[in-house]
Amino acid sequence: MSKSIKFVSYFALLLLLSVFIVFLVNLFETKKESFQEKKLPQQEISTFDGQVYDFNSLPNNEFYMINVWATWCINCKLEHGFLMQKKEEGWNIIGLNYKDNMEKASKWLSQYGNPYSLNLYDKNGDYGFNLGVSGAPETYLVKKGKVLQRHIGIMTDKVWNDKFISLIKK
Repeated sequence: MSKSIKFVSYFALLLLLSVFIVFLVNLFETKKESFQEKKLPQQEISTFDGQVYDFNSLPNNEFYMINVWATWCINCKLEHGFLMQKKEEGWNIIGLNYKDNMEKASKWLSQYGNPYSLNLYDKNGDYGFNLGVSGAPETYLVKKGKVLQRHIGIMTDKVWNDKFISLIKK
């Protein structure tokens, strides 16, 4: 094989390897997303008890989280320990069960623990659509009826510290 063919082969291999590495880094890196504060959708949504819930009934002066989850969501199970930890720290977390089966969801919470102070059921994803949900898991930081931050994906201590703490300390 001539030197030029070897060089081109090595260069092509190096280029392909570089593209693959960039792809992997982007796949696992927490996405930096721009987010603009917005009001929570004011529409009816039911609780697991079948009651109609009104977000206006939440205290205006407190931060709380809305966590979008489902039993079919593998990543929801991975972040569950983080949510249980936040519950232990006294955080008010509202669970939005998204496009799921309520019976399965209730069993799931009984089995793994319930980090939520309130469980809402969004069977068809209508509330989630108006909130801007793209899938599960997603977590929203809310105060005074406004969404201050959103995270798409698994909540971790790193995500909490990078995206949420600065808004809470303001």
